This record gives sequence, structure tokens and C-alpha cells, in this order.
Amino acid sequence: MREIPHDALLQLGLIAPVAPGDDERLWLDCDLAALAEHRLGDATDPRLLTANRRARWAERATTDGEWSIADRTYQGCYWLLEGGERVGTIALSHSIFGGADARVASFYVLPTLRGMGVGGRALKRLGAALGERGLGFRLDTAWTWRRTVRFYQRAGLWVYMWKRDLTLCWDRHTPRPIVEVGEREATLAVTRGGERVVLARATYEGDRLTLDEAPRGLADDRSLGEAYWLATSTLALALAMEGKALVRSPEQWEASYYADGGAPEALAYKITLWEAFDRAQGWRVEQARIPGLAYPTWEEFEASWEDDEVEPGAEGT
Repeated sequence: MREIPHDALLQLGLIAPVAPGDDERLWLDCDLAALAEHRLGDATDPRLLTANRRARWAERATTDGEWSIADRTYQGCYWLLEGGERVGTIALSHSIFGGADARVASFYVLPTLRGMGVGGRALKRLGAALGERGLGFRLDTAWTWRRTVRFYQRAGLWVYMWKRDLTLCWDRHTPRPIVEVGEREATLAVTRGGERVVLARATYEGDRLTLDEAPRGLADDRSLGEAYWLATSTLALALAMEGKALVRSPEQWEASYYADGGAPEALAYKITLWEAFDRAQGWRVEQARIPGLAYPTWEEFEASWEDDEVEPGAEGT
């Protein structure tokens, strides 16, 4: 087990502790505001929150109520700082078990500071501070939080996996992904020694996808970090965000729809599952539809599981 250097981040002025009482209440309101903004479309500034609105958010935007800071025993909760001023919130894991990534949660920028590069600069400062100590970071976000997914894509994060949510990652040894999505073709590349190296290329027509991956030998190129292994997952998310096809064939669907990363068909299946759940909760879903996918309701998913059938997903499979 390896400890995350919270004290060093405090000394660098990147974060500040949350005090008991009203300060803690405001931090928790920011955490709740992120859910309300994405799930309910209510962008009320948490600093202006009334008790009645807080109660409505807790009832409608969460599935298991609010947590206190004391409940978060596996992470530390902090104010995010820039120039000594509070600009948002962040939570950081206390330790890592294997690997070399800190876990980031509750990353939130105050509404009045949006569109000024605050969030991007915060991630860069965090990455630099952790990188100097041989660490990277991972964070989870929801597929249906379109604006947030876009932000993390622009920040240069890679897709590590998808399970309960999208898990994104950064480390100093892996070059930034360069993703280009066109009308009929998309590529993911990195820069190596001043040259662009394409690690994944996709072409699509209607509801069918063709995917070409880089030669296996690039996996051993240390200058690429983890880029070879993360390229397909990261390109798959980029395609999905643009409403492009994710299914190569019915056979590929059957072989890989259940995976937690890599195959675009696996992301396609997760998307139908995530969207069905959110709609069942009455939460906002604004993502583009993926060509060729069936979108069962949550009730239909549950019925298929109870009948022990293959889960529905791609049309025609």
C-alpha cells in the first residue's frame, strides 16, 4: 500500500482542508450540486442553496441519499484552490493498492468560474504535483454527463475502462491522445519524437464500424507509456460522443459486449445500460444515439436477466 501525498498538495497551495460546520455543509452542497446539474438540469449555485431545494436534490438526484465527509473514510475532501482562492472541490484517495494512480472524486468548479480554464489548470497542477512523486490519477464520470465527458476529453485524459461508470486516467509517461473524428473516419494518435504515431483508426458507414489497431510491437515502446493499451477504448468513447457506429459485426458483439474495456461493442452495451438506468430514475439523458443500437428500457433489461437470456443490445444480434 502506498500513501497519497496530501500534505505535499496542501503545502503547494493546490488544496485546502474543509472545516467542520458550515464549511463542511457548503462542500457537501457542491457535491450535491454536481448531481443536480447533470441529472436534473438544475444549475443553481450551491452557495445560494435553500434548505427546500437541498432536500429536493437529495431526494431526486441521488439513489442512496447524502453522505457526510466522515463517511468518506477512504478519501480526503478538500477545497480546490487557485491563487489562494477557492475555485471548487476535490476528493483524493488516501492510498493506492497496486499500480500508481491516485483516485480523484468530487471534482467540481464553482459555476461563476466556468469557461475560464479553471478546471483544466487544476488538473494540470494536480498531474504535475503527483507526477513528480511518481503517481498518476484516475477518476470516474458518467456517460450521460455530456459536458463533463467533453471537458475530460479536452483535458487529454485516456479511457482506462468502463464498469459502473467511465474510468479515465492520466500519467506523465503516457503522451496526450490526439483524436480526430470526421464524417467517415476517425483516428487516435500520439506524438513520439516529433512525429505522429497512429494507434487506432476507425471507418464507419451507417451502423457498421471497421477498426484498425496499431501493430502489437508498439506495446513494448516505453516512450508511449500506456497509450497502446488505452487507444481503442479512448477512440471508442470519442466515436460514441459523436454518435458514430460502435458495432463491427454481430459476431464481434457476442464475443465482447460484456467486457470492461477495449472493444467498442462493450462500450455500446454499457451505454444502453447506463441510459436505461438514468431514464428509469427520471434523470436527464442528452447523449447522441448510436446507429444500430437497440435501447431497451430498464424494465426490459431486468426482465432479460430474470429470464437468464442474453442481454439485448445491438439490433439484429
